[in-house]
Amino acid sequence: MKNILNKIKINYYTYFFILLCCICGYIKNIVIIFFICIFHEMGHVLFIKLFKYQIVKIEIFPFGGYTEIYKKINSSILKDLIIGLGGMLFQLILMLLLIMFKKYFNIITYNLFIKYNLTILIFNMLPIIPLDGSKIIQCLFEYILPYTKAYHFNIYLSILLIIIFIYLNYQFHIDNYFICSFLIYKIIIYCKDYKYLFKRFLLERSLYEIEYRKINNHTKEIKNLKKGVLHYFYKNKKYIREDKIINEYLGIKN
Repeated sequence: MKNILNKIKINYYTYFFILLCCICGYIKNIVIIFFICIFHEMGHVLFIKLFKYQIVKIEIFPFGGYTEIYKKINSSILKDLIIGLGGMLFQLILMLLLIMFKKYFNIITYNLFIKYNLTILIFNMLPIIPLDGSKIIQCLFEYILPYTKAYHFNIYLSILLIIIFIYLNYQFHIDNYFICSFLIYKIIIYCKDYKYLFKRFLLERSLYEIEYRKINNHTKEIKNLKKGVLHYFYKNKKYIREDKIINEYLGIKN
């Protein structure tokens, strides 16, 4: 537990937001929001630890948290999906606990808890990078599409929805500016990381033993590789295992 607490970092945006809340007299509000955010992230942490992945950091923002983990890109899609759902599952549990123990809360505090918990839950369900909804959609894309197409479709969907989100929240609310600037920044970083992540995706398949759920014997292009699928390329009237094609693509000598 101590090791987990050492991983928690407060984003600079958050310190500014706390200062504004204290100046405006919303101390109770910020305490409730922080509690919900940390409780949400503990849902991710539980399954991350269960699957024995490494936690890099847990960063707390004014409107939610972000748990960064180190794992193979070619990890189990099902495990990735469960981790993505973990935070929202914990928020649903929190909602249930609040309802069960409602009589022990001041009515104003109870209503704030319910309001913020529901707001953060719905917000995290949006399929916009890097929210949980985006991670869940990414897993669904990866199950049916090649890794590269799933990656780009997730970007296109995020851009479309962030435009809609900005249009619906263009009124002057400082928290909206925080949220939109953070989401746009993360989408830009996600776009820039594509080439690096794709090469890492290929390199993992060449160097490590990957768990595959099925075999594909009709692959024609290296960008058609799917997570969880072992590919064979048909060239010169014979089948060639994907790792040999990957090594050739990356310039690695066998």
